[in-house]
Amino acid sequence: MASARSILLVLAVLSMLILVGCKASGPAANTSVRPAPADDSNREGASANSNANASKPADTSTTEKPAGPAQLIGTYESREVHDQGVVTLITQLKTLWMFAADGTYSRVSQVKGKPYHADSGTFRIEPPDRLVLTIQVTGLKTKRQIQSPALSKTHKFSLSPDGEELRLTSEKGSVGIFERVSKPKTP
Repeated sequence: MASARSILLVLAVLSMLILVGCKASGPAANTSVRPAPADDSNREGASANSNANASKPADTSTTEKPAGPAQLIGTYESREVHDQGVVTLITQLKTLWMFAADGTYSRVSQVKGKPYHADSGTFRIEPPDRLVLTIQVTGLKTKRQIQSPALSKTHKFSLSPDGEELRLTSEKGSVGIFERVSKPKTP
């Protein structure tokens, strides 16, 4: 019974995060494909994002160290939800967020391996801790809908200093934790 209750709690919280991400808050004011520029002053390392680091030379040492603040780039998978002191591990429901250096994202949610929600568009970071999604397409491959005008949704987020853990906080205070499962290939 506790297992079923935990699964229902996880489904409810993640559904809330997905639905909140899909609701329109009015037309998007800025649908630029580029993420917001990084501002190194007055910012915590956990929420930093500077996707425009392409001009810096690559470090050729054997131990790779991040050249700057962590970037929200790669594929992140849902792992757990923290809600009112209760930690629920995600096993039946999986959400994957894919963030690209060009400022695009896509999200796919699955239950027991079957997709039930998808959306994609652009993202930008508004310091110190806001992730702004401009949702341009919703639905699975067979039922895609172009959102005209695009939907804009803002999430409170934090990123670990190494960029391996993404935390999204809902309006009600529950925290979805996502672990990076793949990084983009660097030239």
